Amino acid sequence: MLVRNKMMASVLSLFLVATLVLAGCSGKNEKNTASEPADSAKASEKASEAASEKASEEPAKEVTISYTIWDKIQQPAMEAIAKEFTAENPNIKVKVEVIPWGDYWTKMSAAAPAGTLPDVFWMHGGQFIKYATGGFLEPITDKVQSGIIDLNNYAANLGSIYTLDGQNYGVPKDFDTIGLAYNKELFDQAGVPYPDDTWDYNKLAEVAKQLSQPDKGIYGFGAKLDTQVGYWNDMLANGGHILSDDLSKSGYDEPASIEALKFRYQMILDKASPTHQQMTDTESTEMFKSGKLAMIFEGSWRNADIDGSEIIHGKWNWAKLPKGKVKRGNIINGLGNVMSAKGKNKAEAGLFLQFLGSKRAAEITAEMGAAIPAFNGTQDAWVKSKPDLNLQVFIDQVADAIPYPSGTKAYPVWFAKESEIMSQAWGGVISIEEGAKKVAEMMNQAIADSK
Repeated sequence: MLVRNKMMASVLSLFLVATLVLAGCSGKNEKNTASEPADSAKASEKASEAASEKASEEPAKEVTISYTIWDKIQQPAMEAIAKEFTAENPNIKVKVEVIPWGDYWTKMSAAAPAGTLPDVFWMHGGQFIKYATGGFLEPITDKVQSGIIDLNNYAANLGSIYTLDGQNYGVPKDFDTIGLAYNKELFDQAGVPYPDDTWDYNKLAEVAKQLSQPDKGIYGFGAKLDTQVGYWNDMLANGGHILSDDLSKSGYDEPASIEALKFRYQMILDKASPTHQQMTDTESTEMFKSGKLAMIFEGSWRNADIDGSEIIHGKWNWAKLPKGKVKRGNIINGLGNVMSAKGKNKAEAGLFLQFLGSKRAAEITAEMGAAIPAFNGTQDAWVKSKPDLNLQVFIDQVADAIPYPSGTKAYPVWFAKESEIMSQAWGGVISIEEGAKKVAEMMNQAIADSK
C-alpha cells in the first residue's frame, strides 16, 4: 500500500470531497433520476479520513499506470482526461494505450490469466461476465457502498451492466444507442424527403427501393447481418424479444421476432440492399461512407468515423430508427472503466478510476465529441460538439431503449454461436425461420446449462 505525506493527504482528501460534491449536484433525466444519498456528508467525511490515513503511512512516489482502450478516435479525449488527472495527482502518470477492437479481446484474453492486464481498461458489456467470473477484475463495491462512487450519477441504470452477484466492478464511461444514418445527397438526387419521426418500417422499405440503383452499385439500405445495430432493433420494434424479461428464455422463435427478421432479409431479396456476401466483402458502414448506401442503422460511436470521410462529410445526417408495429426499438449499451485484480498500483489505479467516473471527465469526453458521456447532465456538450448533425436523436432514444442483453452467465456461450447460425440464414443456406428457431433452441440450452 502506498503512503503519502501530509500535503498529499490533503490533496487526496479534497479530491475525494470534490468527487462527492459533484455526485450530489449531478443532473437528472426521466429514465434515471440522480439523487444525493442521505448520508452523503458522512460518506464524504469517511472517505476523506480513510484517504488521509492511507496517505500518511509512507512517502508518495512516482508511478505510471496503464490505461488501455480500443478506439483511436477517442484517444485524444482519454489523454486529455489523463493529463488533467495528473495535474491534480502529480506523482501519478497515466499511459494511454490503444489496441484496435479486432485485437483487443484476443490480447486481453491472454493477459488475464497471466496476471498482466492493464491497470485500468475499457470493458464491454458483452465481455464483462467472462472477466468478472474469472476473478480478473477488482471489485469496487466498497467505493460504491461508501458513496465515493455514486452509481445514481449515471444515465439509464448503466451501472447495473457491470454488476454480478452483488459485486460492483465497473464505472460507467459512456452510452450508445442506435440511429438511422442517411445520405442527403442521394435523397436530394431522387427528390425524396429525408427520414423523420413519422417513418415506420414500411416507409423505410419503400424509400430503400426508390433509392436503389443496383446497376450503379448504389443501394437504399444496408440490411446487414447484425445484432446490436441490426435486427435486434427490428425484433423489439415489432413486439418480439431477444430474451424474455427475466432473461430465462430466448425470444428468437416468437412470431413477431421471426416476422421482423424476414422483413429485413426481404430488402436483400428486393435488391433494395446489397447481398450478405457484398456486405461481408465490404462492411456496410464503409459502403455508406463511400456514398454507395443511402441508409444504414449505426451506433452513435461511429459518428466521428463516418463524419471523417471526405466523400460523405457534409452530405449526411441522423434520424431516429423507424417505428415498428409496437414501438420504436433500440438497444442501449454502455462502456465501463474497470481495474485489474492483479495490478501493482491499485491505490493509484483506484484514484484514476474515480476520476474517470467524475463529472469533469465526462465533460471532457463530451466537449471533444468522443462519445456520449454516461454522467447525468453532461450529454448536451456532446450533442453540440457537431452542430451540423442531429445527434439529439441518440439522447431522445434512450427512452425507447432496452439494455444490451448480456447480463447472464449464458450470454458468452449463446452469443458466440448466434452469428454462426444466422449467417447461414442470411447467406440463403437455411430459411430465416429455421435459423431463428435454431438460435432459440441453442440459446435456451445455454441458459439451462448455466443454471
